[in-house]
Amino acid sequence: MKKIFIIAAAAVFALAACNKDNGTDSSNEVQVLDATFTLSGEIGDLTYGEPVAVTGTLTSASPVDAVSFTGVKDDGTAAGEEQKYEASGTEINGQFFPDSKDMTQLQVTLYSGNAQASFNFPVGKVTGEAKGDVYINNAAQFTADTVVFTHENRPDLFPEEFTGNGSDTKSFFSQHGVKIDGKVEHILSLNQMRSVDGLNGSFCFLNVLYNTSNYGVIGSQRGFDFSFMKASGLGGGTTGRQCDLYQVDGHQIKDENVDLTFGMAIVRGSWYENYDAEFYTAIDKIFVNIGEAGTNYEKLKAFWQLGEIQRVYDNATLGEENEPTNLGTQTYMRHYLNAGTSKEGDAKENFRAGDYIIIKSQRGTDENPEYYYGIMQIRQIPDVTSVMTETGDFDPELTESLYGKSIYLDIKTQCEILD
Repeated sequence: MKKIFIIAAAAVFALAACNKDNGTDSSNEVQVLDATFTLSGEIGDLTYGEPVAVTGTLTSASPVDAVSFTGVKDDGTAAGEEQKYEASGTEINGQFFPDSKDMTQLQVTLYSGNAQASFNFPVGKVTGEAKGDVYINNAAQFTADTVVFTHENRPDLFPEEFTGNGSDTKSFFSQHGVKIDGKVEHILSLNQMRSVDGLNGSFCFLNVLYNTSNYGVIGSQRGFDFSFMKASGLGGGTTGRQCDLYQVDGHQIKDENVDLTFGMAIVRGSWYENYDAEFYTAIDKIFVNIGEAGTNYEKLKAFWQLGEIQRVYDNATLGEENEPTNLGTQTYMRHYLNAGTSKEGDAKENFRAGDYIIIKSQRGTDENPEYYYGIMQIRQIPDVTSVMTETGDFDPELTESLYGKSIYLDIKTQCEILD
């Protein structure tokens, strides 16, 4: 096998040498790097979208500052995207994400300034399919909607059954996305969510204050909340968004359509009394290392990176039997707990800007479940101290001012591939 490697490498190097522009030395021209690269071992069959380690040793007349891996065909043309990384020293240890089923060779390119040299190595077959898609939004805005009037809660305004107002306020989230007018949307309004009868609905960002069917003030819980979209969640006694659940013009958010498996887990920062530095740092590292996802390769890489949540913190879902990990999730994520005036116990802050919320959804069947994970970082949330009483409760009249306020999140999540 070594002979094959050496021949392939020499052929590409010679081709690069022939492309040199008549010996001129313009700083803007690509120059031939005097270098060799030896791959450690063989690269066999590959699984589409799942990384393989690429290791090897190089020698170079000048320091190598970057390396890239590209899937290519037998004729040397690219079959996938160039995957470029910083490099230093004489050892290469990187990951290549197979992003094409047409590739037959792996091209390793060494860079030193504007000089470069490429080496090709044969690989086995690339099999499999992409396991999902990703959604990234570093400026996601959700706004707590005001009460929406319909025939149910304001029959004086809408005497005809199944009529009423809608809302264009973006307060709903769909982890897997919903097609609206042919475009996949993840942040939606009530009008959009109703139009698809709640399809793939994950959570609603809201302000807890009223039972929106009778305007009774909710006593035990108040303020901002991420709520599960099941009817018992949105319409629950400590949530109060009954107005979002009413049928209007033949459409209604229905339990049979929302994501009943969706859950959330909070990862708090150092402000929290039981701060788990190791866990927070690990989630932060996963999140920060995920870049953009505009290309196929970037999507495959981001999907794999987010999969670290399952592989490390929820591996019971992978069938791990030796000390399996389980990521507990909740269907509500309140900004403050016990913030009402008729509750037991003191009001307690539950999350702050800088904290992370892990999200999780199960698809597939019970026999063959498929899990999808994401991370949301809270970037900005309105100051609620102005609505708090001296005892830390949320004053019912002042809590009214939280309607129309927005929270900003940085979201990176796995999701299904929608047809």
